Amino acid sequence: MNLKYIHPLIVLTYLLFYSPSAYTADTDNLKTKADYPWAVSLYGGVYSDDGLLDIAAFNASWSDHNKVVVAALSREVYRYKQYLSFEIEGQVGRHFGDDLSHWEFVGLGMGRWHPFPWDDIVDTSFAFGAGGSYYTEISEVEKEDEDDAQRGLIYLAFELTFGLPDYPRWDLMLRMHHRSSAWGLVGAGSSNYGCIGLKYAF
Repeated sequence: MNLKYIHPLIVLTYLLFYSPSAYTADTDNLKTKADYPWAVSLYGGVYSDDGLLDIAAFNASWSDHNKVVVAALSREVYRYKQYLSFEIEGQVGRHFGDDLSHWEFVGLGMGRWHPFPWDDIVDTSFAFGAGGSYYTEISEVEKEDEDDAQRGLIYLAFELTFGLPDYPRWDLMLRMHHRSSAWGLVGAGSSNYGCIGLKYAF
């Protein structure tokens, strides 16, 4: 081989195999959840006659007669280091079943705790949120407990997410979808749905 071609070949080999740009093609593996402030979620769940304390103690019974399916869009608005973040979320939900057939609209703010000891294996977060929920019709399920059940009530969310560190955009989510009057502060009525779904960040 002519020696005048050796130098260009060395440069080309470096650019193809040793340049830092050769290692940035799969950007998902280099980023974390903090790089994706937006998220869309799709989840569904079933109704429980029991209260939050029974659910927290794993003492609740669940009915598959009444269900909810929810699509949500959220945006992180503040993050404190790697520990805590705050986000806002809007939801559109559809209730259906033996006693239900109506839409639900929700707006809320959420705080999310990020670090857990096992995050290198399963990236986990816990979130709590509060806001307002509006039904397009009075819920027959809520009316069974409160004759004066209202369309508009306070909304609470308790959420756990689980994801693989190499795929920071995707999470499996478990959420408690809760409506109540906050001990009579707003209207009357309450309901709980245990839900599971997927969250995609972008």
